[in-house]
Amino acid sequence: MHDAIRDLIQSQTICVLATSQDNTPHTSLMGYVPSQDCTTFYLATYRNTHKFANLLANPNVSLLVDNRTAKTGSQRLETMALTVHGHVQILQDPEACQSAAELLRSHLPHLQEFLAGKDIAFIAVHAKDFLLLHGPTEAIFETAKPQQ
Repeated sequence: MHDAIRDLIQSQTICVLATSQDNTPHTSLMGYVPSQDCTTFYLATYRNTHKFANLLANPNVSLLVDNRTAKTGSQRLETMALTVHGHVQILQDPEACQSAAELLRSHLPHLQEFLAGKDIAFIAVHAKDFLLLHGPTEAIFETAKPQQ
């Protein structure tokens, strides 16, 4: 994996999750924690949400991870945006759910109450490919290595 892709994934904790159902897109701001190899992203959502219904109907998603801030003028040329195309796995195994919950709690302490919710679902987005844009003209595309 290109260092710039790995560094951006590891330096951020928020992404935009894009889901769809019946050709209708839906986006959600989400907290995430990446796997050590940065090819899987762990997220959580309530089961009674629009996004969860979309995930059940269509497990193909994309994530947008970026480093934008209140940059102005030429500083905007340093903005990086990473699009990750992936496939969602809704975690069912109690051990996998517990592991995802612990990861999210340790990296996103502001979400403690949310993560303790009764109807929470833990999900893993397994990356298929990555497209990193650095400023308006530089692009790096990589295909993710298949899951072992």
